[in-house]
Formats: sequence, C-alpha cells, structure tokens
Amino acid sequence: MADYANANNAANVSTTRGVVGGYFFRAPIGTTDLPTALNFKTWVPSDAWKNQGYIPEDGFTEGVEFGDTTELRDINLDTVDTDTGGATETLTVGLMEINARALGTQYGDDNVTDASGVITVEHDWSNAGEASMFALLLLLKNGRKWVKLIRNGKVTALSEFTGNKTTAAQRQVTITYSKDSSGNAGCVDFIESNDTAA
Repeated sequence: MADYANANNAANVSTTRGVVGGYFFRAPIGTTDLPTALNFKTWVPSDAWKNQGYIPEDGFTEGVEFGDTTELRDINLDTVDTDTGGATETLTVGLMEINARALGTQYGDDNVTDASGVITVEHDWSNAGEASMFALLLLLKNGRKWVKLIRNGKVTALSEFTGNKTTAAQRQVTITYSKDSSGNAGCVDFIESNDTAA
C-alpha cells in the first residue's frame, strides 16, 4: 500500500512573489527587530529596516559554491567519504529604484547623501561594502508566507549599470553571506508549511 503521507503535493509547487508595498529591506548589523519562526507570518519591519524598492520581474537568485572536494579513501583506495571544504552562499538581485536607500546598498551609506532635493553619490570604494542585514518578504501560492533573513551579508559584486530608454534603469548586486557574531548561519528561511499544523 502506498504511503500517502509522503505523496506528491501540488500545493508545495509555487512561483514566488514579493509582498505588496515592500519586500526587500536592509538594516544595520545588530538590529534586534527580527523575524523568527514564531512571528514571521505577521512580522512588519521597523523603521530600522530600509526598503530597497522594486526588484525586476526575474526576481532574485541564490547560489552556493562549494570549496574543493577531498575524497577520503581507505587502504584499498575505495572512497569512503568526501569533504567539500565549506561553501560560499550568495544572493543576486536587481535594484530598480534610484534613491538614497538603494544607492547606499550599492556604493556604501557613507558615499550617498540626499539633501535639498539632490542625491549625491561618491564613487569612493574604500567606504563601500559594510556588512548589513537583509530581509525578503515573499509569498508563495495560496498566500503562503516566506521570509528570508540574511543575518550578515555584504555586497561583494555589482553588475554593470543598465540605463537606456527601453528598459528600467537598474543594477544587480550580489550579497555574500557570512556567519553572524553569534556563529549563526548567514541566512535563515522561515516558510509556512503545508505539511505540518501550526
């Protein structure tokens, strides 16, 4: 007899959307207002979290690159285990809004000012790349909530800036995760489950 508790479930197959009104936020390291497994379905970012604005329709990508793999062999030279040597995880996302919040993510907050109706961006890369916290507020099919919290991330790559009359001006940023000061993983996901009761 089939084990229907482990059967395929179409409700778990979904596209991803952002929460209407704001879905990508950045805050300083040490911000204490964080989503958790207990509150992520109702969590609303405080003023410490700065909205990064729209991201393009192709969304974001998350990648993992493993270090060199070492094979552990026994006396017969049979592989008995492998060690990947660690992993580097990144999130790449396009920023479409041209405002001080999104530009501060790209160039560093110390390089961007917005005063008297003028945004000034200094291309001083020695002041760029400070670590931050990031949060993505997402929705899956049937309104399932998903919050991706990057506890410690640093912008480590910027794509070429795209500016022309037929597509939205934007730049992709790549954020690399690191463990936080407490040793927690650089990123944690909270996803509403279809398979277990709340």
